[in-house]
Amino acid sequence: MLNYKVKYTKEEVQHHIKQMVDCLVKEKILTDECVYIVMMNGGCWFAMHLFDYLGDMNNPVYFVHAHSYHGTERGALEWDYMPKMDIEGKDVVVLDDICDSGATMEAMCSYLKEERAPRSINVVTLLKRSESTISYPLHSCITDFTPDFFVGCGLDDNGYGRMLPFVGVV
Repeated sequence: MLNYKVKYTKEEVQHHIKQMVDCLVKEKILTDECVYIVMMNGGCWFAMHLFDYLGDMNNPVYFVHAHSYHGTERGALEWDYMPKMDIEGKDVVVLDDICDSGATMEAMCSYLKEERAPRSINVVTLLKRSESTISYPLHSCITDFTPDFFVGCGLDDNGYGRMLPFVGVV
C-alpha cells in the first residue's frame, strides 16, 4: 500500500462537494434539464459523489475519455473515446476531477461548442489550480495554491490511489 500525506480529509472533500451542489442548484446550473459529460477516468469518482447530493435525477450522462498525463508528466492531449451525444441546444455540465493547466478542459469545451452546439457549457471540478484558466465558466469545489501532485477522489498516481476517499499528496 502506498502512503500519501492527507491534504483534504474525506469529510472536507464531501463538505466542499455538498456546498458546490447547493450553490450550483441555487444558481440553476445543475438542473433537471442539463446534460452531464464526465471526463474519464478521474471525473467518475467526483461525478458519483456529486450525483449522490443531487438525489433522484434522470439527466443524460455521457462519458468521454481524454488524457494529457503520462504517469506524473503532462504531455499532449489524446482523445481515447468520444461518444455520440445529443446536446445541440442543451445546457451542458462537464465534470472532472481537476482543472490543472486548463488545456484539456479548454480543448474539450471548444470541441463541444464547435462540433455539438450546446446552448451553454459549464465546467465543474473537484479541484482547481490557482493558475488554471479556461474561457468557459469554471466552478471548483477546492482551489489549491500549491504545486503538489494530488491523489485520491479520482486523481491517480500512475494508476494507484484513485479511489481513496481523501485528497492526498504524492
